[in-house]
Amino acid sequence: MKLAGIFGDGMILQRDRENHIWGTDEGSSEVKVTVGGQTFVSEVKDGKFDVVIAAQKAAFDVDMTIEGSETIVLHEVCFGDVFILAGQSNMELPIYRTYDLSEEEAKSANYPYIRQYRMMPEPVYKDNSEYKLPESSWTRAVQGQIQDMSAYGVYTFKRIYDKLEIPIGLILNAQGGATIEAWMTEEDVKKMSADYKLIEEFAGEDTLSNYLKEQEKRCADWRDATRVFDPAVYSKEIPADAEDFEVPGIVKGITGSIWVYKEFEVEEDVEDAFLYCGQWIDADVTYINGVEVGRTEYQYPPRKYAFDSKILHKGKNLIALRLITERQSGGGVPFHTFYIRVNDKKISLEGTWKKVTEKSCERFEAGKMLVWFPSILYKSLITPLSNVSVKAVMWYQGESNAEEPEGYDLKFKAMVQSWRELLGADTPFIITELTDFIDPQSEDISKVPDGWRSIQAQQLQVEELLDNIRCVPAGDLGEMFEIHSRRKSELGARASNIVENFIY
Repeated sequence: MKLAGIFGDGMILQRDRENHIWGTDEGSSEVKVTVGGQTFVSEVKDGKFDVVIAAQKAAFDVDMTIEGSETIVLHEVCFGDVFILAGQSNMELPIYRTYDLSEEEAKSANYPYIRQYRMMPEPVYKDNSEYKLPESSWTRAVQGQIQDMSAYGVYTFKRIYDKLEIPIGLILNAQGGATIEAWMTEEDVKKMSADYKLIEEFAGEDTLSNYLKEQEKRCADWRDATRVFDPAVYSKEIPADAEDFEVPGIVKGITGSIWVYKEFEVEEDVEDAFLYCGQWIDADVTYINGVEVGRTEYQYPPRKYAFDSKILHKGKNLIALRLITERQSGGGVPFHTFYIRVNDKKISLEGTWKKVTEKSCERFEAGKMLVWFPSILYKSLITPLSNVSVKAVMWYQGESNAEEPEGYDLKFKAMVQSWRELLGADTPFIITELTDFIDPQSEDISKVPDGWRSIQAQQLQVEELLDNIRCVPAGDLGEMFEIHSRRKSELGARASNIVENFIY
């Protein structure tokens, strides 16, 4: 006997509604589920079962027994309110990425009855009925687990829990970079987007996954081609031909690999140290005194590198950073923090650095990511939830549609209607307005782009398009040149007010 992947110890099911418990069992004619002193039964047909359990009141940490060809006991099961967290990276962003502004709040949080189930997509087009709920354990908003949970989700629902003291289940299926077309049905994509042809082009068991592997290899090969210098040499001293380079600052006309350097003075014995090296475009490997202290493979995460402080010494020390730039410009992104902390003292790393070019290349032309393929996320992350009872959907997306914003509202309307066909016609939606953002590599960095403004306007007007929907205003919570605003606690406070007044 095997249960669908969402059913496990610590799971949270929707209170006051019927819930389905399903799976497969080749060795029994029926399956029984016992919970709260009640037993519910389902026949096994063609090796599959689906037990419907009657609505339960809110409950904490009860046992659920499933009996078929074997007996499975699930422990610490709760009945509360279940929310789907969907969209792209600002919904997915883990709580540890907000520590700059909310570290004390995050590290003191202790909410064992806010629990998250994580879903990931399958890179294959197949019939909707063939997608399954992934086997993923429920994590809890407690120290040791909370750091990888959705920051927006936790900051919103900890406030709801504080008021209602009802278990909260978060089903996180948001995917960084996702377009809205990826969350739509095939039928709606065909009506509203020329990208429908991609579904036909990449149909087949391995076609899409093989394409994605090829793109990954292309990127790896391109980056390999940028390697010329020996890191053992270039990480230890500044080359004689190095030129001045201001950090933070974006430099045009550099595609490929460069090395950048910054000397700093240490005046005391070192017991503890930490490097906060801002945000770089695009990927870096960072050394201090010739020892690698950290690496990041893409632009957006802040470079927070803990390292063995023994590599520092009194007097001059050297940071050497190997930077890969893919799009004709790169550097340290302005309005970010650049410093090294030695004991309790912060040493600023802003100002004049040195740079030397390692290898100039043609711009890397990236292929499509999985989350840009139409309908793939609807198929693999929404259709498997058709029998899961939920309270509402939280949605935060739009960044990946800002370059072509026309018709976003109509696509969103079609998406909501199709999801409601699976989740229930009255399912509430709470969406979030994009925060202001300017791409630091843009030609014009004087204003938020028109396309971005268009998406924001359409989001704020969504209540005119659909019933049972609200928008959380968030434009003013943006940070210059930062697509992932760290102000998620402030955003959560706004969202919790709307959830409380709208849902409860």
